[in-house]
Amino acid sequence: MKDVSHYFIKNKNMFWSASVCLLAAVLTIFILNTVLGLLVFYFDQTQSIFWHSLSVYVVCILLLVFGWSVAYEFYVFRSGGHSLAKQLKARRLNLIESTPEEIKALKLTEQLAKTFSIDVPAVYVLPDEIGVNALTAGFYTNDIVIILTWGALQNLDELELYGLLSHEFNQIMTGEVKENTRLKILYSSLTTFSQLGSKVAKRGFSRYADKPRHKFETTYVAIGGVIWLIGSMGILITRLIKFLTLGGRTFHNDYQTKRLMMNNANIQTLLRIYVHHAGSQIHSEYSESIAHMCFANSLSPQSWLNIHPSIEARIYELNPSILQNLQLENLKKIRTQPLFSLLRPLEERNAEFYNPWVSPQPLPLLRLSPISFALNDAIKPLNPEIRRSMKRPELIQRALQTATGSREVMVAILMIRQYREFIPANAEVSRAIVDALLNLEGRVHIQVFHDACANLGNMPATISRQFLTKLARIIQEDGEIGLLDALLIERVKAELNLLPMHTPTAYDNVKPQIVRLIDALLHVQQINSANQLDVRHQILERVLCEDEIAQFEEISDEPIDLGEILNDIAGLLLRDRLSILGVAEMCLWSDRIITQDELDVLELLYWRLGFETDEIVDQMQKKNTLLII
Repeated sequence: MKDVSHYFIKNKNMFWSASVCLLAAVLTIFILNTVLGLLVFYFDQTQSIFWHSLSVYVVCILLLVFGWSVAYEFYVFRSGGHSLAKQLKARRLNLIESTPEEIKALKLTEQLAKTFSIDVPAVYVLPDEIGVNALTAGFYTNDIVIILTWGALQNLDELELYGLLSHEFNQIMTGEVKENTRLKILYSSLTTFSQLGSKVAKRGFSRYADKPRHKFETTYVAIGGVIWLIGSMGILITRLIKFLTLGGRTFHNDYQTKRLMMNNANIQTLLRIYVHHAGSQIHSEYSESIAHMCFANSLSPQSWLNIHPSIEARIYELNPSILQNLQLENLKKIRTQPLFSLLRPLEERNAEFYNPWVSPQPLPLLRLSPISFALNDAIKPLNPEIRRSMKRPELIQRALQTATGSREVMVAILMIRQYREFIPANAEVSRAIVDALLNLEGRVHIQVFHDACANLGNMPATISRQFLTKLARIIQEDGEIGLLDALLIERVKAELNLLPMHTPTAYDNVKPQIVRLIDALLHVQQINSANQLDVRHQILERVLCEDEIAQFEEISDEPIDLGEILNDIAGLLLRDRLSILGVAEMCLWSDRIITQDELDVLELLYWRLGFETDEIVDQMQKKNTLLII
């Protein structure tokens, strides 16, 4: 009985969709015939506007085109979603011939398919689309495919990609994928002319600048424009009907995805699109016909009657306060600029909406000389396995077995790093642990810190904040702070669940923070001051434009919050973060040996910006071996 009712509902929905599509086709034919009737009436005023000598030809031609379009789409979709992927010229992903980003998408798809006990859908990518978007198509479990844009693969981190794929799996689970695919076939009759016009017009544009120009390219553009103009009436009516019948389901799908996955990953995805310069737009000639199938709006934000609400509206619907927090965060970034000093009372009034852990005041200056142990200890970093297994004093071993002892060890290590071998007499730290650490090789201290951090256990929120504040005060006791110490505090934040979730941000908004990070990174290096300035200029040339280099030519001597800077940069696009790290590696360690402190900084920096660290550590160890030989 349940199967019968489901079959009836499915056919009822299909009958409704077909009826609406037929009504749209009749309306399109009527309007186009009337427009042509006005032209006929201009030359022969005896003829009716609504039915004239050319009406029979117009109606027959349009019905023939509409019928052919639907029949062709049914033929195209004989292989389900794979046919649509082929029509869009998408490339199928496979584990053997994929980039790391593509492999990540495939593994997440397998993970989600296993979670919901369904067949793993094929994954395709649109290689020429830089917007962040995705769509799912197909009829049956063996022909359903997920199509991602290149921008989604290259710009989303794992959490954001998980949110995007979760939305697509929600559509598979609810059966909306099948309905969307059928609608694509039905409404193809109204979008055929516009697609044909776009294809013809595209032949008049060279994809590559050095490609010889076609002598008929202007003709192609003109003919394509006329064909597209004829089809624009069908496009407008299709948009109107889709807007009226499908416009309200986006919010419903967002809520459903959030409940299904029991997390806020889709909010992170929407935030990424919100700050992405290309948004979610797809520039294919099929973007109109697949608009209702996409995760977000595939058309220009300025287009009329978009099926999907704006990204800002969707974020507000899921979490009304998050956009306000984002605006307050942006306000914090520019609060030091005199032009915005009048806005500070607004920030104070809204402080209750954004209350993360903040660094102790006053903020320190950037440490201009690296803290390190004897140079002969820091020449070459230890192998990670050897460093983890090195014998430690019995006192340290016993301390690491309890959460209280682990906290004592962490405090002692930061004390030693701050004051070298001098510990103030009134310092609240175990002298026995300090002495045991001083008898241990300096290159092992950071590994001991990591082990102690992993043993902190569950702590009440208030105690966690107090302990974090205590550590932060130690590393900036002399009014200066280095990058390695700041990264160690970030590691503690993550263990205590006090690490703020990064807010997606645009590259242009955090350029000052990127420059401060580069300065902090440079001052960890064992490079003399003269060479440091040259290396700094090389890095800035790669991450800034020429006008901006002059703006940041001098190293800032203002107080610095490295934790906030790292959190801002962690919100950049995946490609931007990789680019910054890649430039730093090339300019700092392409022709010189990396020290233990430098390797610790690089490993923690990769971790803080959302990447796996084992591979980069292994790569640097091999490069060191080659340089030494």
